[in-house]
Amino acid sequence: MTGFTKSEPDRIHGMEEVALVLDCTVLPVNKTGKEFNCGSDCFSGKHKIYCAKVEVGVNPKTGTASSVSKVHGGAVHDYVMFREHYSQFAARLEGGKIMADSDYIGAESEFRAIITKPVGTPKLAAH
Repeated sequence: MTGFTKSEPDRIHGMEEVALVLDCTVLPVNKTGKEFNCGSDCFSGKHKIYCAKVEVGVNPKTGTASSVSKVHGGAVHDYVMFREHYSQFAARLEGGKIMADSDYIGAESEFRAIITKPVGTPKLAAH
């Protein structure tokens, strides 16, 4: 990886087993959220904004999005979205694991997921 010092790790333990990297993306919406039919579910207490969320699955080998969930209100928890869309992600695993952040706690044992915690610098965590 370019832009990192030698003291920073260039791999996350277990990354070689990862077939899909998952995370939710927050998309700010107007206050009513009526365009997305999410009503009061559009207000995210975590982010303190009205927003919609989509869950994106990325192939770690190619860096391309391999799946995108339907749009949910910002109040919907990442893990709830994951459970709803798991069957669409499962087809892309081919025996590998899912890598996700700590919002997916619970998927570790149930779905062979690797749950990451923020590591190193924000630049490394974003990678």
